[in-house]
Amino acid sequence: MEAASSRTQAVYLRDLWNRLSTMHVALGCSCTMSGISVTLEDFERDIADYLWAESERLGQSEVVAFLLAPGPIDTQEQAVRSILNRLEAGEAEEAAAQWLLTRMTKTIESYAKLHGPAPEAPLLGGAKAWRTGYRE
Repeated sequence: MEAASSRTQAVYLRDLWNRLSTMHVALGCSCTMSGISVTLEDFERDIADYLWAESERLGQSEVVAFLLAPGPIDTQEQAVRSILNRLEAGEAEEAAAQWLLTRMTKTIESYAKLHGPAPEAPLLGGAKAWRTGYRE
């Protein structure tokens, strides 16, 4: 992945994450019965924490430094969006950007597959437009 394609991938993931984060994520059917409401924003620090732990475990010191540059993960607001914005801005070395984008693509697209419409589905248009745009 070249720097330009890394930035393009970061924009794609940021836009997908922003779109997904505006939606309600149901935890199975229990959501409506127990009154629990979870959004993807609730998972941002968990995802960033996973990336940090995995990069430390695998000795990816450039990735660790990049992830911790804004401060400890547990203090970062909207950690996933921040990481993607910084990747889009070219703030990471290319190897670190590729390492992060590979994992973030898998994670974010997995959330989209489980909880959201296909990226090309219309954002507006009511329930019918969203239903027809869901992934199979």
